[in-house]
Amino acid sequence: MLDGEIDAADIADDPTLVSLADRIYGIKIAAVQPVKPRDANAVLSTPTAVTEVAPPTDMLVEVIAPVAATTPAVPLPDPNKTLDMPPIPVGKKSPMRFVFAGGLLFCVLNLFGIFSSAFNSLCEAGTCRGDEQTRLNLMSPHKIGESDGWSYSLLSESMNGVGGTAGGIGIPDIVALVVLIGGLFMMTRRK
Repeated sequence: MLDGEIDAADIADDPTLVSLADRIYGIKIAAVQPVKPRDANAVLSTPTAVTEVAPPTDMLVEVIAPVAATTPAVPLPDPNKTLDMPPIPVGKKSPMRFVFAGGLLFCVLNLFGIFSSAFNSLCEAGTCRGDEQTRLNLMSPHKIGESDGWSYSLLSESMNGVGGTAGGIGIPDIVALVVLIGGLFMMTRRK
């Protein structure tokens, strides 16, 4: 096609070559009608004459698009002019954030047995519970007046806790810490 050895009649049946000839050389070839494969035999048996719409042109002519009309100049904004900005909404603090923080503080203090002195009148050490059972059992808060309502704190020496260290931490404590830390994280990330 670039050498000029292919005639327009040779490429009329190929829509890709027709499109290339139109875009590269500006040669208009008769429109190609799409044919389904089942109808191809009927169309190919009757040859149609190819007509050129435009006369042959010099193939080395460059086509330049017409110049678009110039748009009116858009004025630049005045740098000294200030715009009134709308007020930025202040995020309202969720009360759930304080609930999660308070619950987390309660769980951490409970792990170290801080609440044993506050609830000492309900279950005295030595009679109702052991001397080192100073942590409230989160699974049995309703049994605060019995030995089952109390567990060994992390500071006690009587029971081995996580990893064989002194003191004990149970599954309810771990679940409470994970849920409260996750909830506090979600509340601080929310806008």
